[in-house]
Amino acid sequence: MQQVTLAILAGGKSSRLGGIDKALIAVDGIPLINRIYNTFKNDVSEVIVISNGNNGYPIEAKIFPDIIKNCGPLGGIHSALTHANNLVVFVVSVDMPFVNNDLFHQLLNLYFKANAEVVVPKHGKLLEPLFGLYSTALEPKVRNILSDMQGHPITDLLNAANTHYLQLPDDFKTRMWFYNINTPDDLMALEQ
Repeated sequence: MQQVTLAILAGGKSSRLGGIDKALIAVDGIPLINRIYNTFKNDVSEVIVISNGNNGYPIEAKIFPDIIKNCGPLGGIHSALTHANNLVVFVVSVDMPFVNNDLFHQLLNLYFKANAEVVVPKHGKLLEPLFGLYSTALEPKVRNILSDMQGHPITDLLNAANTHYLQLPDDFKTRMWFYNINTPDDLMALEQ
């Protein structure tokens, strides 16, 4: 078990899914939040959930809202960095049902080897910042980026931090690891 906080980002508005709580959508009969929790709970020393709407999920974790409201995923990362009890936060978006702990360990190895502030996977030209490791020391930097209350892409933080990328093959297997559910079509595609 690593001294790492798993922060499950479950706070999106889910507008493209009609406002339903993505965390509770079941894939193969298991709610998304449970899939992520079960995959990583034995690898980390703390689990927290960042959510602006739900006060309870069927997992053992404290729930925290965004501190800086309406700033998208970077606002969720800021809340995670603020509330984590460890120096390293493993951020995972709740809508990725097929992530695995082998990838987590690869990220962790690179994080410590490179003495990084952020490590995220990269495949082809795609970055996966919602499956990454972040140092809690970045909290003031994130707060500063969000201080204009405009919301910012996560790449604003990646560009301002000591960020390293875990290069992965750009193939079907990798794309499935990071498959995320944003629309009813994404969900229906899994049921085919």
